[in-house]
Amino acid sequence: MNWTAIICILISYLPCHTFSLEHDGSAIIHLQHALTGGPDPQFKDRGKITVNSLRIGQAIVDQKPLAEADRKLIQKLARENDLYRIQATVIANDGSKKTFLSSVKACMLAEAELDDRLSLSFDYLGHIIGVSLVIASKSSCEGSDVPLEKLKEFTTNVYVRHTDTATIPDTASYIEKIERERDAKEKGDVKDNKSFLAKYWMYILPVVILMVISSATNPEAQGGGQ
Repeated sequence: MNWTAIICILISYLPCHTFSLEHDGSAIIHLQHALTGGPDPQFKDRGKITVNSLRIGQAIVDQKPLAEADRKLIQKLARENDLYRIQATVIANDGSKKTFLSSVKACMLAEAELDDRLSLSFDYLGHIIGVSLVIASKSSCEGSDVPLEKLKEFTTNVYVRHTDTATIPDTASYIEKIERERDAKEKGDVKDNKSFLAKYWMYILPVVILMVISSATNPEAQGGGQ
């Protein structure tokens, strides 16, 4: 049996699912950071990021130079090998708000001289669904004493990335649907003109793939049966 041909036929029933941003998004991100360690961090304002277009990744970063007291706190976090934490409050163009937390090792941030990256993840509707702080460094520091003159101001670059999550079939809903269709057909209320493959391809395809994988991983068993 030509499994490749069967898979090609089944895949032809799949909708073309490539990432496409249906609605360009914009947002304002209020950044706060915690300059003290411990389980209950106290966040204070760090700056604001205005995202004018997620489609092209256009963003404006507005951050002021750090006060000397804040520089000393970051220096202390780095020296004690503690975490530097941020809180990002995203205000979408429809007024909705979401808050995201992220952290990095303070010594990595200090060694990078406050040069950090903010990664924004968004879905196909243009909604921001994740904010992560990243340091472009391979350092594996375990505490670091960085001079204050290297901790004057953040240099932040904003990157956007698409997050495309495939739909997972809901087995319980599928069973309920089958039962409803059966009851409707018994009553003569519904006339279903869809083909078998058009209705059940998402449940047939995994079985076929498993059979192909099983055949590919057992060539000796196939040879012995000939």
